[in-house]
Amino acid sequence: MRDTSYSMTQRLIKTLGIEEVEKAWISKGMNAWEGLSERMNEYVSPYVLRYMSNKYNWKRLISKNSPIYKGVMAGTVPAAYYKHLIFNLEIDDDVKI
Repeated sequence: MRDTSYSMTQRLIKTLGIEEVEKAWISKGMNAWEGLSERMNEYVSPYVLRYMSNKYNWKRLISKNSPIYKGVMAGTVPAAYYKHLIFNLEIDDDVKI
C-alpha cells in the first residue's frame, strides 16, 4: 500500500485532529482553509477540505445568503448536487431536490 503519511490530509489529522478540521469546515466551509493554514503554519488548499468532506461524509447547514442556496431556491441548481450541504427543508418546502 502506498505511503500517504506526508499528505496534507494526514498532517491535518495528526496535528489538529479530524474533529477540529471538521468543526472548521462546518463553520466556514471551503473558506476554512485560511484559518487552518494559519494554525498549521503552511498552506492548506481548499481542495483538501473538499476531499476530506467527501471522504468523511461531513454535512453542514447552508446559509440563506449563499449563492448555492439562492440557486437551489430559484430552481437553477438541484439541491441533490450538493450532498454535503443541509437545506432546511422544514422551513423551505419549495426547495427542489
